[in-house]
Amino acid sequence: MIGKIIVAALEHALSADWDMVRSRLDAVCVMIARTPDCTPPLVAQRLLVSGEDHRHACHPGFDLIAIGRACWRRFRFGTHEGGSTIEQQIVRVLTGRYERTVARKLREIALAALVARRYAKNRLPAAYLWIGYYGWRMNGYLQACRRLGLSPQSLSPEEAARLVARLKYPQPRKASARRVTQIERRTNHLRALYQKHLFDGTYRHLDGPTLCKRSTSFEPLPQS
Repeated sequence: MIGKIIVAALEHALSADWDMVRSRLDAVCVMIARTPDCTPPLVAQRLLVSGEDHRHACHPGFDLIAIGRACWRRFRFGTHEGGSTIEQQIVRVLTGRYERTVARKLREIALAALVARRYAKNRLPAAYLWIGYYGWRMNGYLQACRRLGLSPQSLSPEEAARLVARLKYPQPRKASARRVTQIERRTNHLRALYQKHLFDGTYRHLDGPTLCKRSTSFEPLPQS
């Protein structure tokens, strides 16, 4: 009961932003459903979860452990560390808001909680891969695949790792040696995480028939 009251309050307080996020994410889901042969494959979704949000199956759209760790390192060492979930990153891309303010972050967390409540967890990694920014002339999954010479529907684990690595380190038009090294190290790190997470339950929410290429699981939910 309390949860429903909180959700209703958030939807009312953030009505304009939530309507925008919901309509845009519904449109993304429709696009994925209509192009099943180009849906990001399971291996890419798993690598995204490993690299960006390994507790994705458990949290309500925001990860208090990651947020707490990022805050502690910020105040203790003065370093900036991301603590954003896949839901938060979806919200950030769809709203186009990236300013580093407490108000923006709190709004993002609230909207991410609404996203997690409305959409099934196993739909969101593919949605973020679809709209993510990978670098110069790589706005979204299909552009990134075209520019990198990849087949959207059949990525190898190595190819998927190189693609997902660019979400953290977008590739500029002319990549410096440092950026190339960052992408390479990130790729290797993702491959190592993949081998670990295959056997510890990290991907349990992604497995199942709803992720087959021609699934209709990406159809948007009815408006509430």
